[in-house]
Amino acid sequence: MSPEVAEQLSVFRPLNLNTTPVIKVACEPLNPSDLPKMKDGLQKVCKSYPAIQLKVEESGEHVLIGTGELYMDSAFHDLRTVFTNNTEVKLSEPFVSIAETVADTSSVKCVCETPNKKN
Repeated sequence: MSPEVAEQLSVFRPLNLNTTPVIKVACEPLNPSDLPKMKDGLQKVCKSYPAIQLKVEESGEHVLIGTGELYMDSAFHDLRTVFTNNTEVKLSEPFVSIAETVADTSSVKCVCETPNKKN
């Protein structure tokens, strides 16, 4: 079987999402002894919600990065109720990362496209 045919027949193919995660929320268990349970729950949330990324900062802080407020609320609801059996999880305020800046006025007209090529 050729590699092209095998790729078309694969059951689990990586998802190509047209959105970029921009909302960051740090989470930690209210009770420090629940940290292993929360880590396991975070891994399950990342498998259930493909547009969410999990990062562990150098400080040991667990940060979930997602695409929208409702999507993140659903993920955190499932984290608390389904994946960690009602473990209390403390969340930080959401932080939205914006990577657009203008440093100086240009004499040349510039045009920019967004990653999804809609703007």
